[in-house]
Amino acid sequence: MGCYMSDSAANRMKAFRQFVETNVRWLRGHSPESDATLDAAEESLGVSLPHDVRWLLRDYGYWHATGISSLDETVSNTQAARDHLNLPARFVVLYDHHDGGVILLDTTADSESGQNRVYNSGWESVPDEIENEIVYDSYLDYVRDVLDRAREFIAAEDVDYDPSRYRSA
Repeated sequence: MGCYMSDSAANRMKAFRQFVETNVRWLRGHSPESDATLDAAEESLGVSLPHDVRWLLRDYGYWHATGISSLDETVSNTQAARDHLNLPARFVVLYDHHDGGVILLDTTADSESGQNRVYNSGWESVPDEIENEIVYDSYLDYVRDVLDRAREFIAAEDVDYDPSRYRSA
């Protein structure tokens, strides 16, 4: 799935990649996605995931600061929220914290910034009140916050991904 990326989008992607490389210990993990699994999720949800999200999941997988539970959960939780809460089709659930709320990604970029906002919301605010909750201007801003929180409680010896601790598929 190739698509044109504007200069400003390319600059945002470059900034995101630099952030990931600087904090790779917190972001390189298990179960990287493939283009095929990402394409299937997009088709199932009827959206295009932002370049930065696709790149991170494909090239780095899931780890402490990714901020996404799993692609399978994203698809099933998004479909459930659409069915039960009338979640608009442009949103996807990145992380379901159950009673602690939900992290939503707006797959439609903001018209002024070109960024995809991320919402940290209580389920009771979905869909009509999410703008009144915590709003990150971009996926990068969200991942920075996830990383800051992870640094507070993950022991130094548990930061790096150790493949021997995970079963391979």
